[in-house]
Amino acid sequence: MSITTGKYWALLAGVAALQTGFLGKMAYDRVSLIAHGREITLNVIPVDPRDVFRGEYVVLGYDISQLKSGIGAAAPLDSLDRGQTIYATLQQGADGVWAGKGLSLTYPTGIGANEVVLKGLVRNRFVSAGGRDETVSVRYGIESYFVPEGTGRALEESVRDKKIEAIVAVGADGTAALKGLIIGGERHVDPPLL
Repeated sequence: MSITTGKYWALLAGVAALQTGFLGKMAYDRVSLIAHGREITLNVIPVDPRDVFRGEYVVLGYDISQLKSGIGAAAPLDSLDRGQTIYATLQQGADGVWAGKGLSLTYPTGIGANEVVLKGLVRNRFVSAGGRDETVSVRYGIESYFVPEGTGRALEESVRDKKIEAIVAVGADGTAALKGLIIGGERHVDPPLL
């Protein structure tokens, strides 16, 4: 059974159109999340204080990236596996910054007005030597912040001695996107690189 040349090109064009549509949908979803998602701020912990910027992006860490067993977990932390989806409930503090309140394996119900849920993936689970304390390392997809070419050095110099907060857009399903940074009270919001 052979495919005629016309059918071959039509099939190839159909596959290309599907791929283009899929990529367009991904880009649209990301831009829509950043534009319409609920905006929260998180305190940033430098991952590598000796070299925060590598090239034209910064690697960010958060308090909520390392969740301890003391935070209200709906499921035992020892049941979590690497790569498993997890939902972290965050609560807004008096200073406006969001902090971890609880963990669950499914999207939690009964979320209050001063709470938000972030969907993440379990990176690792650590147990202390005595086995009493457990920590879960979670990745939310907001750990890298790309800066426009040529601006990394200037931003790096302004970051050294100032408090940094991340501006994060959160969708209704817990998906998060990094919108920008607040450095020393100054907002730095750049158009997203998809």
